[in-house]
Amino acid sequence: IALGSASGKAEPIGEDALVDMLMRVRAVNDGDDITQFEITTAAALLAFAETPADVLLLEVGLGGRLDATNVIKHPVLTVLTPISMDHAEKLGPTLAKIAGEKAGILKRGTPGVVSAQPDEVMHVIETKARAVGAPLIVSGRDFDAYEQSGRLVVQREDLLLDLPLPALIGRHQISNAGTAVVAALALGERLPNLGIGERAIELGL
Repeated sequence: IALGSASGKAEPIGEDALVDMLMRVRAVNDGDDITQFEITTAAALLAFAETPADVLLLEVGLGGRLDATNVIKHPVLTVLTPISMDHAEKLGPTLAKIAGEKAGILKRGTPGVVSAQPDEVMHVIETKARAVGAPLIVSGRDFDAYEQSGRLVVQREDLLLDLPLPALIGRHQISNAGTAVVAALALGERLPNLGIGERAIELGL
Protein backbone atom coordinates (compact mmCIF):
# COMPACT_ATOMS: atom_id res chain seq x y z
CA ILE A 1 0.00 0.00 0.00
CA ALA A 2 1.31 3.45 -0.91
CA LEU A 3 -0.51 6.59 0.11
CA GLY A 4 0.21 10.07 -1.15
CA SER A 5 -1.05 13.61 -1.42
CA ALA A 6 -1.21 16.40 -3.95
CA SER A 7 2.52 16.88 -3.43
CA GLY A 8 2.97 13.72 -5.47
CA LYS A 9 5.09 12.09 -2.78
CA ALA A 10 3.73 8.66 -1.95
CA GLU A 11 5.08 7.13 1.22
CA PRO A 12 4.88 3.34 1.32
CA ILE A 13 3.47 1.80 4.46
CA GLY A 14 6.06 -0.67 5.70
CA GLU A 15 5.51 -4.35 6.39
CA ASP A 16 5.73 -3.89 10.16
CA ALA A 17 3.04 -1.20 10.07
CA LEU A 18 0.78 -3.40 7.94
CA VAL A 19 1.21 -6.33 10.32
CA ASP A 20 0.40 -4.02 13.24
CA MET A 21 -2.79 -2.83 11.52
CA LEU A 22 -3.88 -6.39 10.78
CA MET A 23 -3.23 -7.38 14.40
CA ARG A 24 -5.23 -4.41 15.68
CA VAL A 25 -8.15 -5.28 13.41
CA ARG A 26 -7.91 -8.92 14.48
CA ALA A 27 -8.04 -7.88 18.14
CA VAL A 28 -11.14 -5.74 17.59
CA ASN A 29 -12.78 -8.61 15.69
CA ASP A 30 -12.29 -10.70 18.86
CA GLY A 31 -12.53 -14.12 17.23
CA ASP A 32 -15.75 -13.54 15.29
CA ASP A 33 -16.08 -15.10 11.84
CA ILE A 34 -14.45 -12.93 9.20
CA THR A 35 -13.22 -13.57 5.68
CA GLN A 36 -9.73 -12.74 4.47
CA PHE A 37 -11.17 -10.03 2.22
CA GLU A 38 -13.12 -8.49 5.10
CA ILE A 39 -10.18 -8.36 7.49
CA THR A 40 -7.75 -7.02 4.88
CA THR A 41 -10.35 -4.42 3.84
CA ALA A 42 -10.72 -3.36 7.48
CA ALA A 43 -6.93 -3.09 7.82
CA ALA A 44 -6.73 -1.08 4.59
CA LEU A 45 -9.43 1.32 5.78
CA LEU A 46 -7.53 1.73 9.04
CA ALA A 47 -4.39 2.53 7.05
CA PHE A 48 -6.27 5.07 4.96
CA ALA A 49 -7.80 6.67 8.06
CA GLU A 50 -4.41 7.05 9.73
CA THR A 51 -2.56 8.17 6.60
CA PRO A 52 -4.90 10.68 4.92
CA ALA A 53 -4.64 11.17 1.17
CA ASP A 54 -6.35 13.65 -1.13
CA VAL A 55 -8.50 10.92 -2.67
CA LEU A 56 -9.14 7.27 -1.91
CA LEU A 57 -10.19 5.27 -4.95
CA LEU A 58 -11.85 2.22 -3.43
CA GLU A 59 -12.82 -0.67 -5.70
CA VAL A 60 -15.47 -3.13 -4.57
CA GLY A 61 -14.35 -6.72 -4.25
CA LEU A 62 -17.30 -8.79 -5.45
CA GLY A 63 -20.61 -7.03 -5.56
CA GLY A 64 -21.74 -3.80 -4.03
CA ARG A 65 -24.66 -4.01 -1.66
CA LEU A 66 -23.05 -6.43 0.80
CA ASP A 67 -19.42 -5.84 -0.15
CA ALA A 68 -16.99 -5.16 2.69
CA THR A 69 -15.99 -1.90 0.99
CA ASN A 70 -19.57 -0.60 1.07
CA VAL A 71 -19.26 0.70 4.62
CA ILE A 72 -18.36 4.17 3.30
CA LYS A 73 -21.51 6.17 3.99
CA HIS A 74 -20.70 9.40 2.15
CA PRO A 75 -18.43 8.83 -0.85
CA VAL A 76 -17.73 11.82 -3.08
CA LEU A 77 -18.59 9.82 -6.20
CA THR A 78 -19.57 6.30 -7.25
CA VAL A 79 -18.85 4.59 -10.58
CA LEU A 80 -20.62 1.63 -12.18
CA THR A 81 -18.70 0.06 -15.07
CA PRO A 82 -20.38 -2.37 -17.51
CA ILE A 83 -22.33 -5.04 -15.63
CA SER A 84 -22.44 -8.57 -17.02
CA MET A 85 -22.91 -12.14 -15.79
CA ASP A 86 -20.27 -11.87 -13.08
CA HIS A 87 -20.02 -14.00 -9.90
CA ALA A 88 -23.54 -15.30 -10.58
CA GLU A 89 -23.15 -17.95 -7.87
CA LYS A 90 -22.91 -15.16 -5.28
CA LEU A 91 -24.78 -12.23 -6.82
CA GLY A 92 -27.69 -13.93 -8.57
CA PRO A 93 -28.57 -15.89 -11.70
CA THR A 94 -29.78 -12.97 -13.86
CA LEU A 95 -28.39 -9.65 -15.05
CA ALA A 96 -31.14 -7.85 -13.14
CA LYS A 97 -30.20 -9.57 -9.86
CA ILE A 98 -26.50 -8.85 -10.37
CA ALA A 99 -27.27 -5.23 -11.26
CA GLY A 100 -29.30 -4.89 -8.06
CA GLU A 101 -26.30 -6.01 -6.01
CA LYS A 102 -23.85 -3.79 -7.89
CA ALA A 103 -26.16 -0.76 -7.64
CA GLY A 104 -25.97 -1.12 -3.86
CA ILE A 105 -23.01 1.29 -3.89
CA LEU A 106 -25.28 4.20 -4.88
CA LYS A 107 -25.74 6.70 -2.05
CA ARG A 108 -28.14 9.55 -1.38
CA GLY A 109 -26.90 12.84 -2.84
CA THR A 110 -23.77 11.24 -4.30
CA PRO A 111 -23.43 11.38 -8.09
CA GLY A 112 -23.03 8.01 -9.79
CA VAL A 113 -21.21 7.79 -13.11
CA VAL A 114 -22.61 4.88 -15.14
CA SER A 115 -21.08 3.19 -18.18
CA ALA A 116 -23.24 2.00 -21.09
CA GLN A 117 -25.42 -0.88 -19.84
CA PRO A 118 -27.97 -3.32 -21.25
CA ASP A 119 -31.52 -1.98 -20.92
CA GLU A 120 -32.50 -4.41 -18.15
CA VAL A 121 -29.43 -3.39 -16.14
CA MET A 122 -30.03 0.32 -16.67
CA HIS A 123 -33.62 -0.05 -15.49
CA VAL A 124 -32.43 -1.61 -12.21
CA ILE A 125 -29.77 1.08 -11.70
CA GLU A 126 -32.22 3.93 -12.38
CA THR A 127 -34.80 2.39 -10.04
CA LYS A 128 -32.21 2.08 -7.25
CA ALA A 129 -30.92 5.62 -7.88
CA ARG A 130 -34.45 7.05 -7.56
CA ALA A 131 -35.06 5.06 -4.39
CA VAL A 132 -31.93 6.37 -2.63
CA GLY A 133 -31.84 9.84 -4.22
CA ALA A 134 -28.59 9.43 -6.15
CA PRO A 135 -28.16 11.61 -9.26
CA LEU A 136 -26.79 9.66 -12.23
CA ILE A 137 -24.39 10.67 -15.01
CA VAL A 138 -25.12 8.08 -17.70
CA SER A 139 -23.20 7.09 -20.82
CA GLY A 140 -25.28 7.63 -23.95
CA ARG A 141 -27.45 10.19 -22.18
CA ASP A 142 -25.17 12.61 -20.33
CA PHE A 143 -21.88 11.80 -22.07
CA ASP A 144 -20.41 9.86 -24.97
CA ALA A 145 -16.96 8.41 -25.56
CA TYR A 146 -15.69 7.16 -28.91
CA GLU A 147 -12.59 6.77 -31.02
CA GLN A 148 -12.09 9.23 -33.84
CA SER A 149 -8.96 9.53 -36.00
CA GLY A 150 -6.88 7.58 -33.48
CA ARG A 151 -7.99 9.76 -30.56
CA LEU A 152 -10.43 9.36 -27.69
CA VAL A 153 -13.27 11.86 -27.87
CA VAL A 154 -15.27 12.43 -24.69
CA GLN A 155 -18.30 14.65 -25.04
CA ARG A 156 -20.72 16.16 -22.57
CA GLU A 157 -23.34 18.77 -23.34
CA ASP A 158 -20.99 21.49 -22.08
CA LEU A 159 -17.61 20.01 -23.01
CA LEU A 160 -15.71 18.23 -25.78
CA LEU A 161 -12.33 16.67 -25.01
CA ASP A 162 -9.91 15.39 -27.65
CA LEU A 163 -7.63 12.98 -25.77
CA PRO A 164 -5.06 10.27 -26.44
CA LEU A 165 -6.34 6.72 -26.65
CA PRO A 166 -6.01 4.75 -23.40
CA ALA A 167 -2.76 2.81 -23.06
CA LEU A 168 -4.69 -0.45 -22.60
CA ILE A 169 -5.52 -3.03 -25.24
CA GLY A 170 -9.08 -3.78 -26.35
CA ARG A 171 -12.04 -1.98 -27.89
CA HIS A 172 -13.87 -2.09 -24.55
CA GLN A 173 -11.20 0.22 -23.13
CA ILE A 174 -12.71 3.13 -25.10
CA SER A 175 -15.90 2.89 -23.05
CA ASN A 176 -13.96 2.28 -19.83
CA ALA A 177 -11.68 5.26 -20.47
CA GLY A 178 -14.65 7.50 -21.28
CA THR A 179 -16.28 6.54 -17.99
CA ALA A 180 -13.02 7.18 -16.11
CA VAL A 181 -12.61 10.60 -17.77
CA VAL A 182 -16.15 11.67 -16.88
CA ALA A 183 -15.64 10.39 -13.33
CA ALA A 184 -12.40 12.40 -13.07
CA LEU A 185 -14.19 15.52 -14.34
CA ALA A 186 -17.03 15.02 -11.85
CA LEU A 187 -14.52 14.49 -9.03
CA GLY A 188 -12.69 17.66 -10.05
CA GLU A 189 -15.94 19.61 -10.03
CA ARG A 190 -16.86 18.33 -6.57
CA LEU A 191 -13.33 18.83 -5.19
CA PRO A 192 -11.89 21.76 -7.16
CA ASN A 193 -8.79 22.00 -4.96
CA LEU A 194 -7.54 18.73 -6.44
CA GLY A 195 -6.73 20.53 -9.68
CA ILE A 196 -7.94 17.73 -11.96
CA GLY A 197 -7.72 19.16 -15.47
CA GLU A 198 -7.30 18.02 -19.05
CA ARG A 199 -3.52 17.63 -18.73
CA ALA A 200 -3.87 15.33 -15.71
CA ILE A 201 -6.48 13.29 -17.57
CA GLU A 202 -4.19 13.00 -20.61
CA LEU A 203 -1.37 11.72 -18.40
CA GLY A 204 -3.72 9.26 -16.75
CA LEU A 205 -4.81 7.83 -20.08
